[in-house]
Amino acid sequence: MNPEHIEAAGEALAGARRGQPIPGLPEAARPQSEADSYAIQEAVLRRLGERVGGYKVGFSPEGGVFSAPIYSSRIAASPASLPAKGFHLIGIECEIGFRLSQALPEQATPYGRDEVLAAASLHPTIEVVDSRYQDFRSLDRLQVLADNFSNGALVYGAAASEWEKLDLVHPPIAVTANGKPFAECTGLRAGDPIGLLVDLINHLAKRRGGVPAGTFVTTGTHTGLAFTEPGVTIRAEYGPLGRVEVSFPA
Repeated sequence: MNPEHIEAAGEALAGARRGQPIPGLPEAARPQSEADSYAIQEAVLRRLGERVGGYKVGFSPEGGVFSAPIYSSRIAASPASLPAKGFHLIGIECEIGFRLSQALPEQATPYGRDEVLAAASLHPTIEVVDSRYQDFRSLDRLQVLADNFSNGALVYGAAASEWEKLDLVHPPIAVTANGKPFAECTGLRAGDPIGLLVDLINHLAKRRGGVPAGTFVTTGTHTGLAFTEPGVTIRAEYGPLGRVEVSFPA
C-alpha cells in the first residue's frame, strides 16, 4: 500500500469511530499484509489524537504474534460503568491480562520469561469487543486487524497474587449477566498466556522500540465471544485470581 491508501483507510476508520460503522475499507485502501494493517492502526491513532494504553495479542498466520492497540481512554478499572451509547456492538470476552510495572525497552537479545514476569502483574480482565464495521465477521482478517482487531474497551480487576502455580490456560471463570449464567469458560485456545505476553513484548520491542511502564496486555478469550445489551452488568469470577465487573448503562 502507498501512503495515500493508508491515509484513506485511516480516515475511513476514524470517521466510523465518530459516526456510523462502514461496510469495509475502500477497495484501494484494503491492507495486503500485517505491515499495512499496522500502518493503518497508526493513521487512525493520529487522527483521533489517542494514546496507546495496552495491546491485544494473538498468533499470526504470517508467523509469530500479531498486536492490536487498546486506547488509554478505553481502559477502565473494575467495577466499570461504560455507557452503551459508546459502542456499536457490546461483545464480551473474559481474558487473562497483564500490566507492566516497568518499561521494557528494545535490547540486543530477546526478553525471556523471567525477565518479563518480573516486570508484570497479572489481572483478570474483560475485553469489550466492538467494531467500526457493519459486520466484521464477514471481512478478511487484515481489515479487522487494521481496526484494532475489534477492540472496544478493556476492564481490569485488581492484581492477583500467588498465581504462578495455577493453570492459566483453564482458569475457573464463572460469568454472569445481571446475576444469571452468561458464558462458559472453555479455556484459552491460543495457547499459554505467559508465552503470548513474552512474544508480544519481543514483537513490540522490534516494531516500536519497547513497551512503556503501565502498558496492559490481554492474551485472548477463555469464554469465546458473547454479545450483551445495554443495561446489563457483566461479572466474571476468576476464583483465586479475583473478579472483574462492567456495566453498560443505556
